[in-house]
Order: sequence, then structure tokens, then C-alpha cells
Amino acid sequence: MKRLITLLLTICVMITSVSIITANAEEPQYTYNKNTRTLTINIMGKMKYDNYNAPWINIKHPEKVVFKKGITSIPNYSFSYSEEGNTGVRQNYYDRIKAVKLPKTVKRIGYNAFDHCKNLKSINIPKGIKSLGESAFNNCVNLNKITIPGTLKSIQFHTFAECEKLKSVKIGSGVKNINYMAFYNCKALKNIKIPNSVVKIGKYSFSECKKLKKIIIPNKTKDIGDYAFEGCKKLKSVKIGNNVKTIGKYAFVNCKALKSVRIPKTVKTIKKYAFGFKEELLEPEGYYVEKPIENITIKGYKGTAAQKYAKKNKFKFIALG
Repeated sequence: MKRLITLLLTICVMITSVSIITANAEEPQYTYNKNTRTLTINIMGKMKYDNYNAPWINIKHPEKVVFKKGITSIPNYSFSYSEEGNTGVRQNYYDRIKAVKLPKTVKRIGYNAFDHCKNLKSINIPKGIKSLGESAFNNCVNLNKITIPGTLKSIQFHTFAECEKLKSVKIGSGVKNINYMAFYNCKALKNIKIPNSVVKIGKYSFSECKKLKKIIIPNKTKDIGDYAFEGCKKLKSVKIGNNVKTIGKYAFVNCKALKSVRIPKTVKTIKKYAFGFKEELLEPEGYYVEKPIENITIKGYKGTAAQKYAKKNKFKFIALG
């Protein structure tokens, strides 16, 4: 009996030891090199902690962050604003980060993970990524290029909004949705290729991309959301795919360089002020009114939404064969 009790106690100690090792393995571990200002995250697997309270919260102003191989998830708010002690005062300790290196094992980047990392210039999004959270790179004003793998199905709300120096974006085939304000106010973005896998372009998704000159809406896309390309002042060329059914209100308002657009038969609904209008501020009233852009031409098929839209707004209409 004593031997049995001893054996059971030994097993319990072993189980407890294993549990402790596992628990410790799940705790985020990191090192910081003051000379190179490099923060290295060492933990294997998923990291777990409360929002804004990452273990490295007291490491102020690192310039480089390296995640070691084996890490699968970057939690929400990892390098976003921090809270100073118990005061609730928000501080930005990560505004000097210039580069982030992620391993191939990362499958998820949480929402607001790098929000307001204003000096971040480069980050690699791993090819196997499955989830990229809302506002993950919001206001990373110095980020200049990004490649989004096709393993990601949706680009979420505000993911790259306010990335004012973002010039190059590559979206992999497999992405289906570009959601609300995904690339809002990316002022430097000149060209972007939307892959044929994209079904929906959400509201305000490319709004205020002032240097965007050309856009091709692929054949699988069904909906162009309200204000999707609003304020793209240099947009001259728009090709709309043959499966688009709805073009939202104000979708191309304030696109002053867009003088002609071809609309396929599949389009059933063109909402108000979708094409051919600019907004002007009335003073002293203080509100905007929509005014037509001069010499706008709508090309489409007789009896379709294109002709009805042109007639309603007194635009020139060219019937296609």
C-alpha cells in the first residue's frame, strides 16, 4: 500500500511538473538588446495576455521586433498604444519601431496589433496567414509596401487605413473581400491589382487614395460599395468586371479625372451620385452639394441601368453594340 501511495504521489508530482512546463511555455518570453534596440519574442505557440498589457510593456521605444519561429499568433494590441500603470493614460511606446520580422509559423495577426506604429517601414506577412485583424496596421504612416498572401480570405475594417506612404500593395489570389475602409486615405497608392478572387469591394475601401490612377474591377466581383473610390482625384481609368451587379452611392464621387466609364449589362443597380459628380462646400451654409463633372460620358447597353443613370443625370450616353 505504501508503495502504491508513493507511486501515485510520484505520478502527481510528474503531472504537476509537466503542467508547469507547459504553462511556462505558454507565457510570452522576450529579450531586449539595448544597443541595437531590438526586442526579440521567444515564446513558442500562442501568446496570451490582456489587451494593452503585453509583457514587454515596460520596454519603451524599441526600433526592431523579431518573432522567433514557432509563434503562431500575434495577440490584439501587441504593439499598439499602452496604458501607463493603473492611470489609464494611453502612451505610444512603439512609435519608433522601424522593422518587424515574422516567422512562417504565424497564422494570425490580431486587431490593432501594430496600430499607430508610425515609423514602421517594413513587415513581412507570412504566406500561411489566415487572419489579419481590424486596424492591424492602421496609421502606420511610413509603411511603404505590403504583400497580402492569398491564404487570407478577407482584408478587414481599417486594416491599412491612413498608411499615407503606402505605394505598393500586392494582393494574392484567394482574397475574397476587401472590407470597409481597408485602404482608406492611402494617399501615395498609385496602382493596385485586385485579384479575380475578390467578390466584394466594401464601403470606403479605397476612399481618398488620391494618387490612384487606374483600377480594374475583376470579373468575380459582384458589389462595389458606397464611397468605395470616393476622392480618388487622379483616377482616369476604371474597368468594371462582367459580374458586377451593384455600384453603391457615391462610389466614384470626386473622381474629377474620370471622364468616361463603361458599364456592363450585368449591372442592375447604380445608386445616386455613383459617377460623374463632385462635392462642393457651400458657404456660409457649411454643407456640401453634389455638382456634375463636365464632359462625363457613360458607355453601356440600351435599356440597362447604365442608360437609365445617364438619362437621369443628363450625361452623354454611348450605346455599345
